Amino acid sequence: MALRRALLRWQLFAVPVLPLWLLVGFGVFGGGVGGFFLLFLGSGVLFVFLAVLAGLTRLRPRIRGEKAPGWWDAAATLAFHLALVGLGFFGATGVAFGVAAVVLGLATFWLTLWGLMHEWRDRVSSAVSRASAADARQQAAEGQSRRRGPHDGNVIIVHESGR
Repeated sequence: MALRRALLRWQLFAVPVLPLWLLVGFGVFGGGVGGFFLLFLGSGVLFVFLAVLAGLTRLRPRIRGEKAPGWWDAAATLAFHLALVGLGFFGATGVAFGVAAVVLGLATFWLTLWGLMHEWRDRVSSAVSRASAADARQQAAEGQSRRRGPHDGNVIIVHESGR
């Protein structure tokens, strides 16, 4: 549980750190100036993507309650972040780490989005079932408490004719 909680906190730190790591890694291990501009734009996109992913993770009711992601979420997020760290070394395996980062990033996004929709669906359906059960109890209580007075029941309406 402590590792998963640490990973949830790390997600917030990773938003600026991982794109910055790619820029620094390119400067240390990478190449020329031409690729730096594209990497700079890609780091901005990565910054936004990581922020959206962290936000979607924190929107999930179960994660807010436990203050820790599930094991599948933690494994997907950790694999994605490790692929980004590996990409920052820009060595002979840079293409493989790049492809792995894209695939794992999309998989993590869809896993998080699926979990969010699943938890919200369960929460809404339980709220609707509780509301309908409370409505039924209220109608039953009203039916039992209603007493028939002398004016309840059949009513005959007599119209007077004006002369």
